[in-house]
Amino acid sequence: MFYKIFNIIFPGVCAKCGYLGDALCEECLPNLKFEPHVRDLEELHVCSAMFYTDESILGPLIHPFKYNHQEDLFRFFVPQMVASLKLLLEPSQVILVPVPLYKKRQDERGYNQAEVLAKWIAKEIGCSVLKALVRVRDTGSQATLSHKIDRQKNLAGAFLTVLPVPPGSQIVIIDDIVTTGSTLIACADALKKAGAGSVCALTLADRPL
Repeated sequence: MFYKIFNIIFPGVCAKCGYLGDALCEECLPNLKFEPHVRDLEELHVCSAMFYTDESILGPLIHPFKYNHQEDLFRFFVPQMVASLKLLLEPSQVILVPVPLYKKRQDERGYNQAEVLAKWIAKEIGCSVLKALVRVRDTGSQATLSHKIDRQKNLAGAFLTVLPVPPGSQIVIIDDIVTTGSTLIACADALKKAGAGSVCALTLADRPL
């Protein structure tokens, strides 16, 4: 109720068309095409809620979600991400681990979008979030590297576990977009070394090279 009243007094703008109102207006919302699916990247199962293409409406939404503090966009993403995860497992007993940002980068943005997604997904399915990983060096944007081998080299040794991982636990890594999967695989390797029983990943979008 408070959210509705606040939006009436201080209306936002649609992240796609700029129309006053919701974070994604009624005209643009139907263009957000969700296609829950699972992709295998090496030995890692990755669930995604949609495909990211050049024509997708997701492009204009990702930037404000990641960089402009428009966290309210999560409301459109979370239910579909949960549906994607259910293609692979029963999610109530899992532990969610968000992909961490390098500290300087998170300080600049003010928040980590993977943590935002993990928090609200956990609320939806009734599981816990464990910020078990840290990024120990600034690897820059993976999007600037077009080859999988280059991305893997860039991430070598970039993640460490800083909190105990319950032995034998079922971990789901949370991130916004997967391309080659190098980031998720590096995180999974660190978590398995720390004692996780099984690791898979859940992302909003899948953008194959």
